[in-house]
Amino acid sequence: MGITYSSSKGYRAKGYACPDVVKCYPSRTYKKFPVHKVKGPGELIQTLRILPNYSVQNPAIDAWWTFCQFFPNNDNILFSTSSPFQILHGSVWKKVSAMPCGKVMQYNLEGAKCGTVPQATCEGFPKLQISPDGVKFTTLSTSSISEHFVLYKTMNPIIKRAHDPSLTQYKDYATSPNGSFYAILAKTSSSCYTFFVFGSCSLLHAEAVIKVDDLYPTIKPPPLSLTERTDIKWSPDSRQVAVGLSRGQLIVIDWRKLQGVCSVFEDVISDYELCGPSTFDFDPRSQHCVMAVAANDMILYRINTDEKKRLGSSDNLGSFVDCLKYSYDANCIVTSLFNLRIKVLDADELCVLFEINLTVSCPDFMDVSANLGSIVPNVTCLAITATGEQVAIACWDRKIRILQLPKVLNLQCMCKYTILSVVNPSNIMKLPLPHLLKDYLYSLPFNP
Repeated sequence: MGITYSSSKGYRAKGYACPDVVKCYPSRTYKKFPVHKVKGPGELIQTLRILPNYSVQNPAIDAWWTFCQFFPNNDNILFSTSSPFQILHGSVWKKVSAMPCGKVMQYNLEGAKCGTVPQATCEGFPKLQISPDGVKFTTLSTSSISEHFVLYKTMNPIIKRAHDPSLTQYKDYATSPNGSFYAILAKTSSSCYTFFVFGSCSLLHAEAVIKVDDLYPTIKPPPLSLTERTDIKWSPDSRQVAVGLSRGQLIVIDWRKLQGVCSVFEDVISDYELCGPSTFDFDPRSQHCVMAVAANDMILYRINTDEKKRLGSSDNLGSFVDCLKYSYDANCIVTSLFNLRIKVLDADELCVLFEINLTVSCPDFMDVSANLGSIVPNVTCLAITATGEQVAIACWDRKIRILQLPKVLNLQCMCKYTILSVVNPSNIMKLPLPHLLKDYLYSLPFNP
């Protein structure tokens, strides 16, 4: 499928401006998005079908939930996983088990090839995580994390990590930027969520176990008649973890101190709720305390969770946000809106820099609200290339659409990606450059 890697476990770099920050990188040079596919800003580059070789026509299917992620240091490779759901009574998501659920696909964008990764599946709302070293990827089951090699070989074992032998239901997880930890949100009883942090090489032993309601008494599982979606994201320094819940809550946990940091919609934006479980992200320029958060007033906020204060806000975006993400170097924030718009915002001023009307760029994209109202997002996940010039949106209709964003690269950025395309991450530290420039090449944060 076009991926090669060394047998090493990648390279870890420590920050100079923020020496407590360590990030993990693949042991290979950067590979850019295929040049021959680049189009004008706002144009559709390519539409990828989920499970193109499967017959998936089933009247019980209301929507497909899809997750996608670009490969670390390689904007030519995209991974995805998807499952079909039937939505009952407007609130209960039931997986259509008669169909292929949670299968993992790999797309080679340059060679226009795709394939299903053997033996890899996801349970629940499908999500996968590619290890920052690019050697392995993981998927989540109800009580463990399955570890797979990126390059599939029949003799490679599937290793069960972070296994919990008790009656636990894992809801969501994420891999830390330093590649050393998994954060997991689990439903451990009908009235309790528990937050786990496991070492990435651990089979059974958890580094941290926190009952969420001990820190945040209002955070409890919903009644069985409701399905709650959740999303977990790590801070750039791998010290804090944020958890978004579909009932409008967003909490931040310092897992090393076993402490709650902030309940965003109680401590900072008390008048509103989180727009959706994936409508927040950490600012890559900050170690852990600066976030972008979309509330249900259709406004994007920039906040400091340590100081519990707002740093700025956008104008009304005109629609609810389905999901959002900072570009890799925080040149911008890309938001997908429920009204079939993609808006690119300045990462500091939160003003709109560019807008894509998906009804124009993607005329085959049917608005989910025509059939299901607002209970299903039009876009379930978005992924951005390292340069921030392309975005992949995973849509409810079993398609991933890749669109061209405006070129945001200044001369400094262009030099950066030229260097990364010829210098292995392990050799950047050897370059005769100031330490802060090396931090920049590693995309390490430079603020608290």
